[in-house]
Amino acid sequence: MKTFAAVSAMALVLASPALALDFMGGNVTLGYSGLKNDMDYSRASLTGQAEFGITPAFSLQTDVGVSKFFEVGETEHNLTLHGIWHNGPADLGVFYGGERIAGDTKDFYGFELGQQTEVFDVELYVGRGENFGWDGIMGGVSGRYALTPQFGLGLAYDRANIERLDMSRVALKADYAVRPDITLGAEIGSFRADLNDVWGRETYVGVNAKMSFGAQGGTSFNRRGLLNIVPGL
Repeated sequence: MKTFAAVSAMALVLASPALALDFMGGNVTLGYSGLKNDMDYSRASLTGQAEFGITPAFSLQTDVGVSKFFEVGETEHNLTLHGIWHNGPADLGVFYGGERIAGDTKDFYGFELGQQTEVFDVELYVGRGENFGWDGIMGGVSGRYALTPQFGLGLAYDRANIERLDMSRVALKADYAVRPDITLGAEIGSFRADLNDVWGRETYVGVNAKMSFGAQGGTSFNRRGLLNIVPGL
């Protein structure tokens, strides 16, 4: 709880006008997903991201979010900070965050690498996470290819392997820009878990709507988190 509060305080300080940070871009996303064979195991989320330039070669990104897991009746809160270096052929970042659910806070941190062009986006990350006092690894890779300026397809793989928590997700994604700043998305994938409520491999589906803003039209990196992998509980 102390760590989560400290990260929250850091985010507020870094976003204060006194620092005169250069706002680069951000987005707000509303999403819903669930297990195909039992949509009671579902999740609704509202998330936001913002990125601020410190120098031409360095920026800070903040992710915040809240999710409701309907079957277990729990609400999760997420806050993550990224430090990003842009001086090279790809963006290099570090991230640190926390997730709070059912009175327990899970910390995670790691490294990330990404590149964005008008045609394709690709990023990967690797880090460590905590679950009820146990440490383990987390990581993933994702890519998106723009078939037209409005329509794109993507693939993503995420994995977390922590004591008492082992899960992975493979996703096929599609998105369509109905306006330059509004995108509708859908995905279908396979979720594998070894949890009390869900175990084995399950097919899941999801939809989302995203509004982007700022000169960059979004942020350099996607959201991070252990529970980001879970489509529904």
